Amino acid sequence: MAEPQNEVLSNIRQYAMDARELQDEQMDVDASDTETRLEQTLKQLQAQVQEQQAALEKLRASSQLNVYQAAYASQDPRERLKQLRAVKNAYTDLTPITPFLPKKDSVLPALLAARTLQQNVQGTKEAIASTQDQITKTESALRREEANLHDANLINKAMQDRIERLQAQQADRTQKTPAQLAKELIETKREQKRGYDNQMKRLDVAFHEFISEYLAPMLAAEELGGPVTGDMPEIEDEMLAAGFTAKGKAKSTKKPVPELKRQRTIDQIWGKKAVVDDEQLTEAEAADHEMRKLIEGLFATLMGPGGGKAYFELERDSAASRFLVRAKIAQFHPKDARKLRLIDFGRELDD
Repeated sequence: MAEPQNEVLSNIRQYAMDARELQDEQMDVDASDTETRLEQTLKQLQAQVQEQQAALEKLRASSQLNVYQAAYASQDPRERLKQLRAVKNAYTDLTPITPFLPKKDSVLPALLAARTLQQNVQGTKEAIASTQDQITKTESALRREEANLHDANLINKAMQDRIERLQAQQADRTQKTPAQLAKELIETKREQKRGYDNQMKRLDVAFHEFISEYLAPMLAAEELGGPVTGDMPEIEDEMLAAGFTAKGKAKSTKKPVPELKRQRTIDQIWGKKAVVDDEQLTEAEAADHEMRKLIEGLFATLMGPGGGKAYFELERDSAASRFLVRAKIAQFHPKDARKLRLIDFGRELDD
């Protein structure tokens, strides 16, 4: 048995040497010759397949054994032993047979090599795309982690600074008497109060400037039958003097409005609120004055005995009160629309 095996190995080595020599030679670029070689190789393969099929059919015809049953191990130990011996004999008989190898001029090795190379190239492309996607995801995760690390370092530094300040304050307090600590605490509270007062003054000035410059003309326009406050931001005094149509559009300002008619309209809407220090106010000034008085009344009610539960009595249904309700600054009494109060933002809104 050693001699057939040596012969097989010798054939394989010889074929490898011949294939290497063919690779070293110059490639034949003749298209017609390549096509002829392909046809020959195809015919050889078809002939080999037909030969194997004929041998298989001959084996099936000469054997009474069911091939499909023989493909699976039998449950009977004796039958299984026969199957194993048959498999062993088959391997023993087939081992000395020289394997089928293509001829020297066959293009089958080149085709197999081309297919393997194509598979390798496709796999490499897929691996590159997958690797690039993983790199992108990794870089994104790295940027997030770097941002988290930066935030953590900032928090850590802030905490360390806070601890150092507290330790310094604690050490400083241990060296002072209770009277000194009380005096410093009182001074700190006074400084905070002065800061709050200054901030309140700045906010009060900004609030009144907002009412005078932006809100008052829009409130006056709504009182005169114009658009709802906020729908028309730019409103001029001439538009307020001319008035608005029944559809809420500004009338033409080409013809001047008689002053007497204008003052009659102002008195009809705002009444006594349109006069301050014996001076007649314009539409925007009257709306400004009404809004200020309403805010003052609401704050006074809020700070009064009833606190956040007390309501301010309205003289009339005005654009100013409706605006405060729409802005979620105030709310009407659930049963009386002539009562209004500021919303306590520390609690939930009433139903």
